[in-house]
Amino acid sequence: MKINRFEKKDGTPVYRTNVYLGVDVLTGKQVRTTATGRTRKICEMKAKQAIDTFINNGRTTARKKVNFKTFSDLTDSWFNHYKLTVKAHSIRVMDNFLKVYILPSLGQYQPDKISSILVQEIVNKWANNANTSKIINGKREKGKCKDYKLLLNIISRIFDYAIRLGELDENPAKRVIAPKLKIRSVKRIKYFDNNELKQFLVYLDTLEATVDNQLQSTLYHFLLATGLRIGEALALNWSDFDFDQQSVRVSKTLLQTGKVQESPKTRETQRIIFLDSQTTQLLKKLNNQQINGQVSLSDTLIFSHKKKISTYKYELSILKKHLKNADAPDIGFHGFRHTHASLLMNHDINPKEIQTRLGHKDYSTTMNTYGHLSFQKDRDTAKKFENILKSL
Repeated sequence: MKINRFEKKDGTPVYRTNVYLGVDVLTGKQVRTTATGRTRKICEMKAKQAIDTFINNGRTTARKKVNFKTFSDLTDSWFNHYKLTVKAHSIRVMDNFLKVYILPSLGQYQPDKISSILVQEIVNKWANNANTSKIINGKREKGKCKDYKLLLNIISRIFDYAIRLGELDENPAKRVIAPKLKIRSVKRIKYFDNNELKQFLVYLDTLEATVDNQLQSTLYHFLLATGLRIGEALALNWSDFDFDQQSVRVSKTLLQTGKVQESPKTRETQRIIFLDSQTTQLLKKLNNQQINGQVSLSDTLIFSHKKKISTYKYELSILKKHLKNADAPDIGFHGFRHTHASLLMNHDINPKEIQTRLGHKDYSTTMNTYGHLSFQKDRDTAKKFENILKSL
């Protein structure tokens, strides 16, 4: 440390040094200051104090050190910041993880008293619950989810947040090892096979021509033809549909809370889907029925119920009745999406095209979810191999 000696006008000596504190974690800029003292030793002491203050303040000069009495207080602060960076669905999922798993396990502890051993014991308990929980209809018992690795990651992010604020010096979750999840059973994807699909479509054709039946039948045909998520379909306005191009623009979704999220979950979710002629005609017929043959002056929802936005809960209750009356399996709304994907898979549609149509972010998501549904394609491959052997 270079300390320079100066003299005041009265001849009194003074010592001064330039001090490099480090890089501010909030601004990313280098921080420097000066230390002055009557003696070289006092000047050196003030320089060290400035460095210590900078470090204890979380390596930033932008704010004072924040103190959290409990991990719950720390989590509340982190969650408030997290909610500014994500969409409503992610907030709801995170809120559930915090309330059901993380806060009951760590909320009462002081952040600086939480050790790696404590976090490891908690993660081990979550892993044991996941590996021993009963699996009913592809789901584990409530409170015993298999996402304990994700829970550990959330805890680690909360501790990192405390370090950035200068509350903690180290992250105890970094040294925790998540146990391996035991492979117990493969969750069966619900979808219509060819016979079940034919049976359901025949049932729809036999429905009485009421306004509600026309709306529901068009919705089910639309979901089968596009592979859209039910929330994406219920959020569509007529302005999203292009009759000339026979396409629909997907850019928003209806949340289960009943609110429309005006932006997609991911960039890939925003897309344009082209429709077949039959589905287009059904939509035209529904449009004419809604406007009574007049020119519409307002941009209404395509699948509105009595000119009001429908809800997932209401539509699901109606779907269950139709599936029961059709003597078809209860595949739920996502089953239409699975059925759409399986039909494309079995008719040699390029998986990359299916990925784009479904709005998947990653190609692996499409293949991991639907790759095993191409039964007919697999049988064709076996037949081709048999023919190759015969030609030898």
